[in-house]
Amino acid sequence: MVVKANPDYSESAFNLTNNTELAEMLNQRRYMEARILGTRTAAGLPIMEQELADLDIRIRQSIDTLGSFQDVETGRYAIKQRRQSITYSPDKVREYLGKYAPAIIDEHVNEKVLTSLIKGGQISDEIIPQLVEDTRETFAYIIKTGVN
Repeated sequence: MVVKANPDYSESAFNLTNNTELAEMLNQRRYMEARILGTRTAAGLPIMEQELADLDIRIRQSIDTLGSFQDVETGRYAIKQRRQSITYSPDKVREYLGKYAPAIIDEHVNEKVLTSLIKGGQISDEIIPQLVEDTRETFAYIIKTGVN
């Protein structure tokens, strides 16, 4: 089994102080996670969750063969709902809504594709700063105890 190394957030962490009070809280969280996992397993929840997932598959199959079911009074539903999503053509919007087109059509860079090209070496590191229009700083919290 290949063991994946833990990530190092030194470069992106904001105000990295490694305070011992936070380390103790993470130890407490690890203990709670282990207790929850042990309780779930002892109560047989994984087996029940799998049985519920299997039943949902059978219900979906039955809806396809038997049709939908609803009882509004009791709030019981087994429905295959029709949903319609519309995709508009930018060319048609330009053609029929000319002066409003710039406000309606959103042009953007597909960052996933650009990142793939950068990682693949198709775009050189020297050109990347020329492509940047704006840099915004946002924050995300990463809370992991190493149990899962």
